Amino acid sequence: MVDTFSVGEGDSNASIQFDFLDGNSFLVEIAWDGALTGREAFDLIEAEGQAFDFEFQYESYSFGDFLTGVNIEQSYNYGTGTAPDYVDVWHYWTAEADDAWMLSSIGFSSRLLVDGSRDAWVFGTTDGPFQIPAPATLALFGLIPIGKKRRR
Repeated sequence: MVDTFSVGEGDSNASIQFDFLDGNSFLVEIAWDGALTGREAFDLIEAEGQAFDFEFQYESYSFGDFLTGVNIEQSYNYGTGTAPDYVDVWHYWTAEADDAWMLSSIGFSSRLLVDGSRDAWVFGTTDGPFQIPAPATLALFGLIPIGKKRRR
């Protein structure tokens, strides 16, 4: 994980993870009130994310928007699914709370985020999102002594 950013204000919280081909992963934690789709979350990030560089590109269709490009800080990927493998696209994964990641069967224009939603966008591979350890796991790593044990 390269960095984590927080945007928005409100009683509902969700996270959106971005995994780039360069190996960089970013986590954006969002807060809001009311209804918010996955697509509207991108507008929120772009409008309120002044602490970091964020841009996105998409194509609009009658059935919804198709994400084609994302830039965060120095990481950028763009693709529309060219032959023969058609993997140069942003693959959309979703989960609720601690549930396992699932490849989304709907687009981000149709996904309604709820408190605890987790979304992830992975570019250029059909592999699932990079696994980010839970905060409790990270705290346990801090208890493990680093270095060699001295013997007498």
